[in-house]
Amino acid sequence: MKRLLLTAAFIAGFLAAPAMAQNARLGYVPTEDHPVGEASRFFAERVKEKTGGRITIETFGNGVLGSEPDMQASVQAGFIDIMVGPTPNLVGVVPEFMIFDLPFFYKDFAAVDAVMDGEVGEKLFSLLQEKTGIVGLAWWDNGFRHMTNAIRPVNTVEDMAGLNIRVIPNPLYIATWTALGTNPTPLPWPELYSALENHSVDGQETPYALIYTARFYEVQKYLAKTGHVYTPFVLLASQKWFSSLSDEDKALVMEAAKESAAFQREISRKASVDLEHELIAKGFEITQPTPEAMAVMRERVAPVVQEYSEKIGVDLVEQARAAMAAVDG
Repeated sequence: MKRLLLTAAFIAGFLAAPAMAQNARLGYVPTEDHPVGEASRFFAERVKEKTGGRITIETFGNGVLGSEPDMQASVQAGFIDIMVGPTPNLVGVVPEFMIFDLPFFYKDFAAVDAVMDGEVGEKLFSLLQEKTGIVGLAWWDNGFRHMTNAIRPVNTVEDMAGLNIRVIPNPLYIATWTALGTNPTPLPWPELYSALENHSVDGQETPYALIYTARFYEVQKYLAKTGHVYTPFVLLASQKWFSSLSDEDKALVMEAAKESAAFQREISRKASVDLEHELIAKGFEITQPTPEAMAVMRERVAPVVQEYSEKIGVDLVEQARAAMAAVDG
């Protein structure tokens, strides 16, 4: 009888193992009060609720699980289950993601959503899974990127000349900021604040939410509303973890991911409006280059757009343009 009970216990434990394997860790670099942190917790709650507790997701913010490139490698290897990160880190494995790095390509959020939520977004996630095994769950908002610096106000391309600007370690960013007359300095995100503090770089370019939550107002004075690039965040899962789920739970996770995208975009974009006032209150001097000045900037980077459109794939770029034109009103 004792042996029978031990055998039964072993079988019960074996059968329970797949359910335990469904538990996951989700990592991200922004702070917990950033829209990414809020949406990560929202996603985890929706997954737990939809699956009746079969899947639990523990969230880790502030880069606790590593930098975004480190987490990306860990997700690909199956060491981390889920992560959130910006698209520029993906271009090394899927160059087509550079479509979100093209300068002055996206007019507004409607244009962005048309690309992310349409055939282009589906194609990018398909390529990502095909080339890396990483599963794209949802497109989240990071916002339009703006330029800050500690030296002078920027109202024209001439004002940018000679500034040392930190950029994401990404060839298209380097080419763009070289064309604009700055000295681009590629740096990982965790090194940026100290580089601004010790004046290793003069400035940087990120969306409002990152400027605020990273407290750049402590080490920067001037913000130019250039809106030069739109960068999405992406919610990504390891193939190892996702394939361990039943078909039913895969569908429920994808439902939760879709809901998280709507939630995250709403709070992120609202935060961008509110944070402009907060950044002014914190001491930022915010300027808006004129349409004429912006046109000169676009002219400077036009050869970069042409060069990288060919690297991305002209057909994909034109497909994105068509999607944007369909909602342009």
